[in-house]
Formats: sequence, structure tokens, C-alpha cells
Amino acid sequence: MKDLECGDNLPVDLLREILVRFPVRLLWQLKSVCRSWNSLISSPEFAMHHLQRSTLTHPPPPLLCWKLPVGLAGDIKHCSSQSLILDRQHQPQPVSHPGDGKFIRGSCNGLLCLSEGFPYKTLTLLNPSTRSVSPSVPFEGSDECGNDFLCGFGYDILHDQYKLVMGCCASSRLTDSKVRSGAIVFTFGANPSWKTVDHPVFPYDFRGARNEIFVSGTLNWLVCDPTSSTIDRELEWFVLTFDLETELFGLPITRMQRDFCEMPPLQVHNNCLSVCYRTPYEPIICTLWIMKEHGVETSWIQLFAIPSDVGISLGSLVVPLYILEDHNLLVLDTGQVCVYNLRQNQLVSRVRHRYNWVYLYCCQESLVSPSHYCGLN
Repeated sequence: MKDLECGDNLPVDLLREILVRFPVRLLWQLKSVCRSWNSLISSPEFAMHHLQRSTLTHPPPPLLCWKLPVGLAGDIKHCSSQSLILDRQHQPQPVSHPGDGKFIRGSCNGLLCLSEGFPYKTLTLLNPSTRSVSPSVPFEGSDECGNDFLCGFGYDILHDQYKLVMGCCASSRLTDSKVRSGAIVFTFGANPSWKTVDHPVFPYDFRGARNEIFVSGTLNWLVCDPTSSTIDRELEWFVLTFDLETELFGLPITRMQRDFCEMPPLQVHNNCLSVCYRTPYEPIICTLWIMKEHGVETSWIQLFAIPSDVGISLGSLVVPLYILEDHNLLVLDTGQVCVYNLRQNQLVSRVRHRYNWVYLYCCQESLVSPSHYCGLN
């Protein structure tokens, strides 16, 4: 059968503007229609155009990806958050890539960064939407931090490169005069490279979650100043940032004195840095704040608060995952994923799961090729 050539009657720019509006799964199927469509959809330029458009408009609900913790074998799994919201079903699917010995270290632009070994021996990029994976590349990590390390994965838009940052959780001021080497910045590419950069000189430490959030070209962690404890046991919290373009840690932003019940994880909502926390003695499960302009402390605004009488576990650490256009909020609770309507102030549905101890990564669906950013096509 002769291979079809299609779309010849349409200008390429017009065809691109039509196709770029389609979701990833449909586009992946349309690659088989004809050679010209396959070539267009497979191009890195189209993947970037599709990603930028879906980011600027309201993106579809993300995939939820996770890996069982150290000591438990199993594949990297994912499920559609849309199925949780619309179908009220939790149907985890393994990604078609062996997960034993590999762990998720970050998510950015639809790619997961996987590590193997400790200290890390190899790094791999995986796109769970297209199930495409890059070859593993060697990585010379340091074990001087032991298990007490921070890690982040993000995209340097200026140089069109993906980078992994690995450093120690506590600053050099907390090391009892021990000289600590710098953090490692690893750059993916045809000729992967790494360099060391200085840790921040100001004191910082983690209390609980160490997840990073990529937003506005920076990696961000919520940390505390361990020297700031008051009589009321309040700590001073701030956002530790790393600029992927300049490859430097920034000054602390958003210093705040808070008596958190637990250290809340950072999140991203509407392309803005956000944090959701609850404080003791208040009838509120969590209050979500977003930073409308990254790095500007005065741009924090309260987006919503979830009261304690809606059926979500009061004693757990609640993590808002995604806000839909219809004002429904996808919330991770202990042993369950809930849908909460912000406008009606009520719990819409809940889906129970058995992965109480894993950290979920929200992975935007994209066509970004892992191999392209490892210099293989």
C-alpha cells in the first residue's frame, strides 16, 4: 500500500496551528496518518510549540507519577488525574520502562529525571506520556551528604538544556567546621557535563519534605533557618532558589515566622509558586498561598482555604495537586485522592489508594523527546 501524503493542500503553518491544539495522546496516534504528519509532530520545534501553548493556556490535568520507596521493588507507575476527577477511579499503570533500582528525582515539561544507585551512578530521562526514554548517562555523585541531600531537576530556557542539581540539605554553617564541597550541576546533552557551585553561605535546613519546584527558570525548596527558633518554637521559613541559567543559588525570598504543624511541600499552580499549610488551633485544613510574581515577596496572595468540616483528614498533610477550570480542586490526602469544589465549599468525591508513603509527581503531558535532550536525534 502506498504511504499516504496528506495535508499538502494546507500551508504548513496552518496545519501546525491546527494540530498543536490537540492533546498528546491523539497527536501520538496521528503520527501514523502519513509521513508529513509524523515528521511534523515528531520535530523538537513542534514539541516545544505544543508545550508552550498548553502552558500558557489552561493545561489538561497532569499525570500523577510515583515510585515505591527504597527497599520495595516495582515499576514506576502513573495514573491519569482526569480519571480520578471524572471517572472517580484509581487505575495505576506501569510505565513501559524497568523501574527496579531507579527513583524519580524531579519532573519538568513532561519529563521525569530518574536516578540509579547511591551515590547516583546513572541518570535517565523518561516521558511517561509517550513512554519514550533516553539511554542512561553516567553521573559521578558525591556521598558526603549521605541521605541528607537536596535534589532538583529543571529546564534552562536560554540554553535549551535540562539540568539536575544535587547538594547537601544543611548549609556549611551547620557542619561543625567540616569543609563541604559545592553542589553539583549536571547538564544533559550530547556531551553531558557537570560542575560544582558554592552552597549558600546563609544557614538553612529542611524539616520534612525536600521536594523541589521548577518555576520561572528556577528550582525552589522550602527551608528553615535553624538558628531562628523562638520561645514559642517558631522557626523562620524561606524559599531557597537556584537559577538554572546563571547556575547560582539566590538570596532567601519570603522569610516568614510560622508555627507549622508540619513542613508543607511547595507546589506550582497556574505557573506560580505556591504553598499550602495549616496552623495549630485553627478550624482550617489548609490555606493555599501563591506568589503571583516569582521572587517578589509582596506578590503573595491567599487563593483559598479549606475548612475542617468537609470530610478531609484533619490530622494529615493535605497537598493540593491541581485546580480545574470548573473550580474543582484535586487534593492528595492520606490514603485517598479527593476532589473538592472551591466555589461550593464541599467535598465532591474521594478515591482511595494504598500508596500512603510515596511522593506524587505531577507530570504535564508533553511531546518532549528525552533522547533529543541527550543529543541522540
